[in-house]
Amino acid sequence: MVLATLALGAGCSSNRELPRRITESLDGIARSSRSSQFLYVDPGTPGHPQATLYPVRRSLLGWELALAPVPVNLGRNGVAPPFEKREGDGRTPAGIFPLRTAFGSPQGLPGSFPYRRVDTQDLWVDDPHSPDYNRWVWRGETRAASFEELLRPDPLYKYALVLDYNTDPVVRDLGSAIFIHVERGAGSATAGCVSLPETELVQLIGWLDPEQRPQVVIGSASAVAATLAGIVEQLPADLPAGLKGRLSEGERILALRHGAGGFFAAAVSLPASVGQQMQQKQSWRPECPVPLDQLAYLVTSYWGFDGAPHYGELVVHQALAAFFMDSLHHAYNGRFPIERMELIDAYDGDDFRSMAANNSSAFNCREVPGRPGVFSRHSFGAAIDINPRQNPYLMLEEGGRAQAAGITAAAAAQQFCLGNPALCRVLPAASADHLDRHNQRPGMLQQGDPLTAPFRQRGFTWGGSWRFPDYQHLEYDLGKLLSPP
Repeated sequence: MVLATLALGAGCSSNRELPRRITESLDGIARSSRSSQFLYVDPGTPGHPQATLYPVRRSLLGWELALAPVPVNLGRNGVAPPFEKREGDGRTPAGIFPLRTAFGSPQGLPGSFPYRRVDTQDLWVDDPHSPDYNRWVWRGETRAASFEELLRPDPLYKYALVLDYNTDPVVRDLGSAIFIHVERGAGSATAGCVSLPETELVQLIGWLDPEQRPQVVIGSASAVAATLAGIVEQLPADLPAGLKGRLSEGERILALRHGAGGFFAAAVSLPASVGQQMQQKQSWRPECPVPLDQLAYLVTSYWGFDGAPHYGELVVHQALAAFFMDSLHHAYNGRFPIERMELIDAYDGDDFRSMAANNSSAFNCREVPGRPGVFSRHSFGAAIDINPRQNPYLMLEEGGRAQAAGITAAAAAQQFCLGNPALCRVLPAASADHLDRHNQRPGMLQQGDPLTAPFRQRGFTWGGSWRFPDYQHLEYDLGKLLSPP
């Protein structure tokens, strides 16, 4: 009864008009959307955690308010630009997101919108290193180190709408558990969700109709326009035409980063032309452990050995795209030099040629050198090699494994190889003069440097710490990437 009274008092009878910037944004959305219901979250001052939510419907007469606008709370640091939100940054993501379900602790809600009652078994994983990241799971079915309990002792999740954010695909560290939920108090910022009073939230959920394909719109008019425009409008003017063309082919943007000093990086779903090239050059084959549709195409800024900024390209696992991007952003800020960064297909998928050219690369479906039948982490898009000429791989041949079983440190490995040259190889061969890691030169990876440190902070292991070191190599744990069979 209360819900019906609220709907009558705040529905079509409201005389408030929609701001023009919102109707113009909705007109743009309508060109590619069949949705007829929108919750439009219009931020106030940039960087501030307050906004206004407009429940809007499309009618024969155009856009109209369905319910009265309501003040809402955002992340403590405001709204992130489209595709730039990260886990724990205190920002609400900008963009256009479908609404498909709601949850809460009461038995049910009026209306037709899908609703699920939660109990102590319902969790939402926010551990970026879990295969279950940003997924609703049952207690006991995940090994995630961190998660939210959806049945809370406070009223925040008494009712909540789930935004379809970062779900297809799930990109690690792009943010998780983005809801519209009950506010802690008037003006109380969130960790990244949208919150509002319980009464208004219940009213909104009751108004939503799944047949109308409801969506949430978050952000300023310019942020919404950028979302609609796609990747083309995001590209720097000095980006080479080939990279622009390949990025523009990607069907969806996965992650972006605009940084100080001219840094730019973008990851998109694998462009068809890149996938075709990978098959032609045999860097990907049907027997590879990761299908093409799980890979991402990444373009990033980097500093060259010439002291100038350049753009490079990588293929990586799409779940790890933000990890690669943000680590390379830190490397850029620290002016770590990289000789070149081209797809392995520029070398016909030949890792030895790529290393000889001092090329930094990621995906290549190949075996671990010296271990036939064993796919390398590169085959999963979960590894990167940096400046092979400055960062040699000291490879133990199969025949030397028994003799070298007792070696536990890189220094001992080098001594073993000096005494047993037939049992070891240095890859690439021209990098042997860089086995002396005390003689630090540009482009050499070291513990704590501007490139190694951010990768390790994001869960990567550096091969330079192995007993037979692979100084060029950084890899992500497949146990954290892939769901168990």
